[in-house]
Amino acid sequence: MPKYLLSKKFLTLSVVIIFLFSIPFLLIYKPFSATIWLGFHPLRNFLFTCIFYALAIFAMSLSKVVMYHYQMKRELSAGRFILWALSEYLLIALIYLSLTPSATGDVLHIHPQLVLKSSLCVGLILAIPYGYLCLVAANRALKEEYEALKASFNSNGKAGKILFLDYKGDPSIALDPTDIYYIESQDNYVQIYYESDGKLHKYMLRCPTQKLEGMLKGTQLVRCHRSYIVNLSHLWEFRRGHNCATIVLDNAEKKEISVSKSYYKQTRERLLELNPSQDKMVKHT
Repeated sequence: MPKYLLSKKFLTLSVVIIFLFSIPFLLIYKPFSATIWLGFHPLRNFLFTCIFYALAIFAMSLSKVVMYHYQMKRELSAGRFILWALSEYLLIALIYLSLTPSATGDVLHIHPQLVLKSSLCVGLILAIPYGYLCLVAANRALKEEYEALKASFNSNGKAGKILFLDYKGDPSIALDPTDIYYIESQDNYVQIYYESDGKLHKYMLRCPTQKLEGMLKGTQLVRCHRSYIVNLSHLWEFRRGHNCATIVLDNAEKKEISVSKSYYKQTRERLLELNPSQDKMVKHT
């Protein structure tokens, strides 16, 4: 399974893309099928079309929420994902068929041809966007793996590289600590932002942040927030306000990362421990 396919962003995007894709698809498909009652005219069809879309979007959104929480606890294989998509397809097809008698005004109008053609229509509406999203997610993951492999080769021979392990304990990427800028936690995934060939890249790793902290002991990577781990060797400025503090990193983007109250003391202590002169970088705002 492409790892990005199960991210919150892609799961949300899938519902939006399926919805947007279905509108032009139905406008093109309808003239070639006598079984499609979806449309804007007459008013009866428009009302039932709105009801169908509302129920279908609710069903897909609920499915994506359940899928997201499911894959946080256990691995969702390609086979399970396909079965999940098929269950969505059957559910939406059943919603369409259940609304058909009321929409057409003929309670006895459900026949095998209607079931076949409506099932084909719903199947295409789901299959085409899903196929597109799978290709996009796979392409993104491959590019990410390629850049990570290049970074590993570029740092080959350097001592003290950090070997990042996934939630299963399998090695995923090895990076020189000085190349890492910061790590962002996203539920049970983390995004590692690192420099390679003068550019900032990111690598998604399925690993709990607490487990990741154990891999980073003894390095200049320090947790400063529930969602962030920063590399203090790339500190540009430490900004301290009345009720907040932020760290500005020395990359081209001048990334500014929040320091939470619960992690402020350990971040400041670690900063002074690594380099006492860095205290001059503290700026009061």
